[in-house]
Formats: sequence, structure tokens, C-alpha cells
Amino acid sequence: MDKDDITWTDEAGSFKYRAAAAVRHDDRLLVCAVEHIDGWFLPGGKVHFGEGSAAALARELHEEIGLEFAVGDEPLLITEAIRDDDGKPHQEVCFYYSVLWPDDVPPGVVDDLDGHSFRWIRFADLAEENFVPPEIVKILMDGSSALRHLTYDRRRP
Repeated sequence: MDKDDITWTDEAGSFKYRAAAAVRHDDRLLVCAVEHIDGWFLPGGKVHFGEGSAAALARELHEEIGLEFAVGDEPLLITEAIRDDDGKPHQEVCFYYSVLWPDDVPPGVVDDLDGHSFRWIRFADLAEENFVPPEIVKILMDGSSALRHLTYDRRRP
């Protein structure tokens, strides 16, 4: 965790502000995994204080993948999620951007970097994968570029 990350935990719960990329190439989506998360997710990371979500995403993609990506100003999706974390609420706000794989880089070039494992998944197969958060799969598969806002609450009753 970087000291500039917009994330905190205290006795009331925890919060995280993230940005993530739906990196597309033809009919495939780039996903990643890390040891402490069960499932595949979109690459990205935490936004720093004083940084916009698009700039944070460009920085995170460079750190994780080692390539420069053009991240547009308009997100594809904004999510507000709440889940139970050891009996306390964890809230997360994430800005998702649609990002194209660079034309001049072969898509098979994604190496495992910075503790992340990467792979390409066909959009048609996304619903069959262990993808997190599963709430955004339909939005990713529909291919629409219209901005969406999704809230979901996974706390146990």
C-alpha cells in the first residue's frame, strides 16, 4: 500500500477508491489475478490523493503491465460496492474505463509483473470464468460505450 492511496481502515470499516481498465483486443478482454484475491479481475489500482481516476489508471497500467496506454476522460462504468469484511463494512468506489490494447504491441506480450498474472479471455467466455466482481460481467459483455452507474451490496444479513 502506498501512503498516497485513497484507502483507509478504522474501527467503523474500510474504504478504497480505485480505477480499472477493460483492456480490449478484438474479441478478448485482458484480466489479471493476484495471490490474495480469488478470481480474475480487471487491471488497475488505487487512486492517489490529488490524482484523477484516468491518470491513476494510466499510472497503474504502466506499473503493472509496463506499457503506456491511452486512457480517455470518460469512464465506461462507475461502481459503488459494499461488502462485509470480518463483520465490518468495506466500501469501494471504482471508475472503469474502456482501453484499447496498443496497435503496435502484440497482445501476447503481457508478462506477469508486479505480483500480477495476466491472461486474455474471450468476451463470450467471460460469464463462465471466476471473474470479480461478477456484477459487472453483463455490462462488459454488452459492448455499449454509454456511461453506467452500478451499486451493489454484498453484506451478509
